[in-house]
Amino acid sequence: MFPVGRSGAVLSALAGLAVALGASNALAQAPPGRHTKAALVSETDAVQPGQPLTVGIRLQMEKGWHTYWRNPGDSGLPTRVKWELPAGFEAGEIQWPYPIRFRTGPLVNYGYEHDVLLPVEIRVPAAVPGSQARIAARVDWLECQEACLPGRAELSVTLPVRPMASPGAEAARFAEARRRLPRRDPAWGLSVSSVAGSLSLVVRPPRGTELREAYFYPAAPRLLDHAQPQTLTRQGVAHRLALPRDPNGATVERLAGVLVAATGTGPVAVAVDVPFVPGPARTSLKQENRRP
Repeated sequence: MFPVGRSGAVLSALAGLAVALGASNALAQAPPGRHTKAALVSETDAVQPGQPLTVGIRLQMEKGWHTYWRNPGDSGLPTRVKWELPAGFEAGEIQWPYPIRFRTGPLVNYGYEHDVLLPVEIRVPAAVPGSQARIAARVDWLECQEACLPGRAELSVTLPVRPMASPGAEAARFAEARRRLPRRDPAWGLSVSSVAGSLSLVVRPPRGTELREAYFYPAAPRLLDHAQPQTLTRQGVAHRLALPRDPNGATVERLAGVLVAATGTGPVAVAVDVPFVPGPARTSLKQENRRP
């Protein structure tokens, strides 16, 4: 249900690099020696003044290669974007679909393989001069198999400005990306405690939901020992997920990230943001769950 990729990355000298080649305003072939194609795509076929516009960074990776989530795990770098927008436009943060795990030796990383779309919402002002709007971005990523290569692309999309917009050619891809975005759901009860240097996440799924597996992806690096298994045990109506701490990790007051749960109806990604509670986690605590 929650695959661990066959390939991984040991990032050493490349850890601080963010240089690469290539430019594209479509799904252009990566430069020689590169293994990821990048494109900037729009959910709709036009820009509507005063209405949010959702665009996405699409990364297509060759078989065996992967890029990284917001927290790359034991090594790697998350994808970054620098925007060039018309006056009055403002880009939000990358929305991250939940990742999968890649293991190499003692390292476990978090990221994506094959094809991923990273949505970004752009605020559009009420008045947009001209009949067209050009959205441009420089995107930097790290692509890894047994070795890692930095990637970069200069991307753009030009859309007409109209009072009404229709779904664009990539609308179905945006819908799939949204299905993989973590969501706040008060029906999922969550609490966490820290005891003797370890963490315990108590999960109370909605009534009638069968919880078969679960894995927690922390938003912050150096919080958990990513290579250690997360053990799920049932306790009455609740489940307890053991989260091994990074022995050299920093002390934090809240646990934030994504819980990916395998249920009888398919995988569910739940946004987690709960405070640490001294002592054993209680299964009766009310949900305190906010989007990270």
